[in-house]
Amino acid sequence: MWRFVILLVGLTCASLPAAADSRFAGCDVEQSRIIDDAFGTAKDLTLKAAVAVGDTADYQRWFGDYSAANAEQVRASLKSIVVALRSGAVTAQCDLVTDEGCDGGNYAWVYAHEPYLMHLCPSFFNLPPLTALRPGDRRSDNGTREGTIVHEISHFRPVAQTEDHCYSRSECSQMAQRDARRAIENADSYQYFTEDVTYFARQPMADKPPPAPRANR
Repeated sequence: MWRFVILLVGLTCASLPAAADSRFAGCDVEQSRIIDDAFGTAKDLTLKAAVAVGDTADYQRWFGDYSAANAEQVRASLKSIVVALRSGAVTAQCDLVTDEGCDGGNYAWVYAHEPYLMHLCPSFFNLPPLTALRPGDRRSDNGTREGTIVHEISHFRPVAQTEDHCYSRSECSQMAQRDARRAIENADSYQYFTEDVTYFARQPMADKPPPAPRANR
């Protein structure tokens, strides 16, 4: 009798679907996997971006004229993003298009005073992972999953307290040349700098295919 009960329980448990990650409210199993991969990759790339801060063309493109003081602020903000991701405190909620903040084609949004909850819209999952792109791929114009995470986490007050002074690569690069202070305060600037100095720094060589994308983790 007991043997039958144990076997029946085992069959019942085996038939249950896999549970979604409890850190990601309202997200199914596949969405949870995508988010977890993106968090891990964003952490690694942002750390590399912090190390790459210096008097370079990439820095000047996204943050304007170089100065040691400004560079230190940029580096500190990037490190704060890494610390937040490493802490395991960053969570996500999968929202619907009809929910607050997900209308108008938004990919994600946060309340800056409510760390560390990220609201992810359905369009977030249509973004490419950064490692799936080749240098120069125009799909990057709308951002990447990892870049979006960098952008949103930078908004939190305990992280970098960034604002949205501009959107898009063209607008933000132009703003950096006019107003370095606003660029340093701008969320998209951290996203584009991180993307450019990590993955897109690996430019293809002449007469050779572009480098193969790296694994997400």
